[in-house]
Amino acid sequence: MFFLLLPPLAGIFLGSVNTARAADNCVITSSDLDAVTAAAAQGLMAELAARRALLTRTIACAKAEAQSLQNNLNGLSVSDDEKTIRAQLSDRLNDAMNYYDLELEKVGGAGITGTQIIAKEVFAWRGNNYNFLAAQVANFTLWVKSQNLFETALARLRSVESIVSFLEQAGAQNELRSDLASAQVLVQDARNENDSARNAFLQSLPPDQTLALIQQSLQSLSDAYQKFFDISTVVQTLLPTKP
Repeated sequence: MFFLLLPPLAGIFLGSVNTARAADNCVITSSDLDAVTAAAAQGLMAELAARRALLTRTIACAKAEAQSLQNNLNGLSVSDDEKTIRAQLSDRLNDAMNYYDLELEKVGGAGITGTQIIAKEVFAWRGNNYNFLAAQVANFTLWVKSQNLFETALARLRSVESIVSFLEQAGAQNELRSDLASAQVLVQDARNENDSARNAFLQSLPPDQTLALIQQSLQSLSDAYQKFFDISTVVQTLLPTKP
């Protein structure tokens, strides 16, 4: 969900929520703001009712977004080591939903100025807290789904090591050892960077730092696979061809 604070109607959010597009009520458009303007022409009480309704709907949608994010998070298949990180993130999402509940309770007794203040507070809170949390949950999801790539790369490395060793024992003169050494370093770098990403989650480092570590680990894997390809190309020239 994204929010844009509109100066003409300070404190009212314009945004949209996409939770599998299941809640059309969470798509807030300029026509909703026009309805508040139209209500204002009918008097203060009508304007207040319209503001409260829109603000309630917006905060409820924000809570629904957090709930959807938590559901997706808890639905991830994770290892025992990763459960601690998931639990931390899930707890923080609970805190976010509790915050939205508290703000919702305030809306019913708020006047026009009060609704503006609540809207500004929620807008600021999202920018300073929730957006970072949502980004970290997205990072964690990416990280979890990429874990099998590291085991696959390690298995591929072991296979390549066996091929190079066989060729050397067979007396083939080749320059594969250099590429193999590079691949070994890259796979180890990727694993180390992956471990650093895990520690970044545990230490609650900023999402951009965590994402940078994840991206670097995947880049190292990509570079390692390039070395595997280079080795495979050379191996094809060394193996005897069929008559």
